[in-house]
Amino acid sequence: MVEARKQMRGEALRSILPMVKYSGSNVDQAYRHLVSLRASVINDCKACITTHRRDARADGWDEKRILRAEDWTNHRDRFDEKETAVLALTDAVTHIDGYESVPDELWDSVEKHFGTQGAHDVLVSILAINTFNRLSITTRTNADAIKSTIEFDHDYDATL
Repeated sequence: MVEARKQMRGEALRSILPMVKYSGSNVDQAYRHLVSLRASVINDCKACITTHRRDARADGWDEKRILRAEDWTNHRDRFDEKETAVLALTDAVTHIDGYESVPDELWDSVEKHFGTQGAHDVLVSILAINTFNRLSITTRTNADAIKSTIEFDHDYDATL
């Protein structure tokens, strides 16, 4: 078994960065936090959970808000309709298994809140974090090496 794997660098890594840049320019940071936290927990990507907890905290999110986003289905009352639509789409796309995975009603809800282009922009955010989750898991990115983190960022069993 391979103990450690080389981190992706160079052109291979640069090839996927445009999605992140696009998302950063077109999707509000609060929605990107919701997407990144939820998808990273679903995929059990420790490096991405650590990174996105740190980033959300840096933007003023407290630990309760972060944990609620990660486990939103048990805290639905803490999210408005737009946030719920984003989180539900994140779940559907992250768990995708055929055409029935993203029901028309769900897509329509996202479009209602964000418009067609906005729904596509949110989708790019979901695709980007899922890509990075898979990259970090496959290459065994070391969550302990992520800078500017606190104990909470690495507590993968934390609950409310």
